[in-house]
Amino acid sequence: MATFRLPNVLNDVIRAHRDQFLRPVKPKNGVGAFVFPCRKLVFNYCERSGSSKSMAEYLQTEAVRFAKENPQIEVVVQPRPSKHPIIRAFYTNGEQKTKCVRKCLTDEIPEVVKSLRDHSGHRLRRWNRYVISDTPSVRGIYSPFHDKNTYTISDLKTKR
Repeated sequence: MATFRLPNVLNDVIRAHRDQFLRPVKPKNGVGAFVFPCRKLVFNYCERSGSSKSMAEYLQTEAVRFAKENPQIEVVVQPRPSKHPIIRAFYTNGEQKTKCVRKCLTDEIPEVVKSLRDHSGHRLRRWNRYVISDTPSVRGIYSPFHDKNTYTISDLKTKR
């Protein structure tokens, strides 16, 4: 009995055709999984500037604790000579958000860091519709007040 073997060129074509269906899957939030939207925080400050004094105090006292409490976020500290201190957040959707903390006190910086950490990364925009959908309904949003017929519990019991 003879066995049939495909030439190596055909094997490569079949392998390439099969691999085109194996697309890389983006991590998404859903059942059994949660992907944190903030992936990286970069703290930039000047070592000699007076506007960076509160940022330097925050980095010495609370930044290590914040990094240990949030292992899913990469924390980077970079010097930025002769510039005001900023905190830059990078998100999983590719967006980034920057906050200047030059007038913030040491007690206010953790609030800024928390707001950047909890932000979704999406641009802020005004929502003109109550429901956002890929396939909008022709009828609109259902409401019980649209129904002309009103029923009571006694009406439903007598129909049986």
